[in-house]
Amino acid sequence: MTQQEQHSMADPYFSVDYQAQVNLVPLADGESIPDEASLEARIPAPFKLISEVTRIDTNNARLLRNLDEHAAELVEVINQQSRKIDLVLSYVLAGQDSPDQRHHTLSLGGGGFRFVARQPLTDGQAVAVKLFLPELSVAVFCYGRVFADAEPGHYRCDFIAIREQDRDALIRASLQLQAKQLKARAEQRAQQDQNPAS
Repeated sequence: MTQQEQHSMADPYFSVDYQAQVNLVPLADGESIPDEASLEARIPAPFKLISEVTRIDTNNARLLRNLDEHAAELVEVINQQSRKIDLVLSYVLAGQDSPDQRHHTLSLGGGGFRFVARQPLTDGQAVAVKLFLPELSVAVFCYGRVFADAEPGHYRCDFIAIREQDRDALIRASLQLQAKQLKARAEQRAQQDQNPAS
């Protein structure tokens, strides 16, 4: 077991229940999980592109918060451009999705995800991972290992080789998804309190 694999299993990350689309591509015989130095070269261009655009958007948001109220029009123009870029990226990333390798997550976070397999997988199988979260402008290409979970047909995939910026994006996405879920539950409870069963 490599140091990266030990790190992945020893440092659990927060995860959130969420169904996201993921492609799992088993590595061919003789193909190995890349080390940190060679990982970047194996990442398809669309995944690098969305990572860069997301980082630019985050930096712009920080800058705009420091402007006064007269910047509202500028903010709206930037938001419109961002939506257009998101549409283009979604279209480009759709070409990276392979239906025969598609699965859906049950939960996900910075350390990996749980999913239901379409067919039995070998315990410890190394896989290339394409994880898509278009609603959050996140798409990640990385490598992991799959392990059988307690429930039949359920597996977990631990990230083994992933860029730190991609892990950070997944952590932020997990927190955003949890916040949305908590808000939805709070609104549902408030509605139930206002309309108690007669």
